[in-house]
Amino acid sequence: MGIKIIKNNKLWMEDEAIHQLENIASFDGVYDIVGLPDLHPGKTPVGVTICSQHKIYPFLIGNDIGCGMSLFDTNIKLKKFNTDKVVKRLENTGIVGEYSIGGGNHFAEMQSIDKIYNQDYADCLLIDKSHVYMLIHSGSRAMGEDIYRQYCSIRGLREGTEEFNDYLIKHNNAILFAKENRYHIANILMEMLHLQYKNQLCVDCTHNYLEIIDGHYYHHKGSVSSLENEYAMIAGSRGSYSYIVKCIPQTDTLFSISHGAGRKWARHLCKGRLENKYKRDELQKSKLGGTVITHHKTLLYEEATEAYKNIEDIIDILLEYHCIELVARLKPMVTYKC
Repeated sequence: MGIKIIKNNKLWMEDEAIHQLENIASFDGVYDIVGLPDLHPGKTPVGVTICSQHKIYPFLIGNDIGCGMSLFDTNIKLKKFNTDKVVKRLENTGIVGEYSIGGGNHFAEMQSIDKIYNQDYADCLLIDKSHVYMLIHSGSRAMGEDIYRQYCSIRGLREGTEEFNDYLIKHNNAILFAKENRYHIANILMEMLHLQYKNQLCVDCTHNYLEIIDGHYYHHKGSVSSLENEYAMIAGSRGSYSYIVKCIPQTDTLFSISHGAGRKWARHLCKGRLENKYKRDELQKSKLGGTVITHHKTLLYEEATEAYKNIEDIIDILLEYHCIELVARLKPMVTYKC
């Protein structure tokens, strides 16, 4: 297959990201690469699955091993959820200690179920339109960074070596910690709100990690395995919808789906393009009625809806390639990025 880009004529994709894939294709052991609709450039390309044999490349996974999304049903009734009170309780807070959300595009978001597309699938996940949901996007934080610094050489690691085996052990520990981190963040935030809740995990999917299938190494960087996950979250920007989907494994996509909308603008460009269009306070309110809480005002520009691709375009392409079915659409109410 070589390099395959999952897109259509509507979707804009930056040339730099494709050039990065072309460079990676020359690495020893790499034989198949898929760029998903949310593909965009970074230190390494994001929104990609890279398949290799005999060697792995930890630097392609990056420093946030185990980064993923967890959706929790809080069991709080939507009709009892007062957004203004929630914002007031959270706006001067922070999370310190062992667990953290992290920076950049990581977030905790209280959401409502806006639409159900497939009631049977929704029933399997016990989705209840009358409840408040919380979506956590975070990873392994300092643990992943420490592992990355040890194994980030562009030379990669050959299977069977001591270094290779040591990396896999640490990599797997980081994935477990990242899941634990998301679970604790969800509980910490609900405790901060002083609301009666019962967080129940509905969907958990990892999108930065190494998946091993029949001796082949699938490097997921901003991509979700449709073999490992029956259901997954695809997040929009803070001013757009997120989606619960059922995964359909397809060889054309290296058994992968997108994890989100994907950046359209580099972070350093956002403030210059938006500061004359919006006041900072205006960026705290989305067109869908959601509120963003953050102590880092530059994030309001960097994480603005305009800085991302249109989530509906991403979803349409994944549907066109028959690698997802829609389960439900979620609308953001409060986004917490402190």
